[in-house]
Amino acid sequence: MSSTKSDLSRRFAKRISEEFRSGPFLKALQKAHPQSEQKDLAKPIERFLEEFRTAAHVKSLPKSRFDWEGNQHRESKQERSYEIFGTNAWPDAAVLDPFKCAFEFDREPDQGRVHFKRQLMKASVHILSGAYPACVFVYLLSRGSTPKDYLRPDPEDVYSTTLIKKLEDAGLYVCLIPNRAA
Repeated sequence: MSSTKSDLSRRFAKRISEEFRSGPFLKALQKAHPQSEQKDLAKPIERFLEEFRTAAHVKSLPKSRFDWEGNQHRESKQERSYEIFGTNAWPDAAVLDPFKCAFEFDREPDQGRVHFKRQLMKASVHILSGAYPACVFVYLLSRGSTPKDYLRPDPEDVYSTTLIKKLEDAGLYVCLIPNRAA
């Protein structure tokens, strides 16, 4: 096998983050119940993982395993968790085999954008701590908001652009998902 597990994790995260922005994933995200996106998207993510695994020729690696918050069929207790700063941390969902990739889902509140910064930093902990080589941060926008409200092209918003680029280089992929009614 020519790719390392870390490389596979990042390739998977990049591909699925692109898929979240269109087609069936986008529709599923826009219909998902608040605070249960990871549960509502579990089956589509598992299917995508198997398709990716087949396309990447990683059948020699361990069987695919995906876990999410609210999974009633969990084989072991909270495998996604890890300790950081004396507390347990865990992503909303995670691929655990044949590589590791975290998922964080959040929604924009009706007012204020500081929430995005907090949640972005929460998602970045998964990769910056080394607990996961890749993470997909899915942020569902409220009615009237667009991705350009957060990520304007450089040089207009050089600091945000620089931060997103550095986080992506570290393995974090950000998906800003517009509201279906927007």
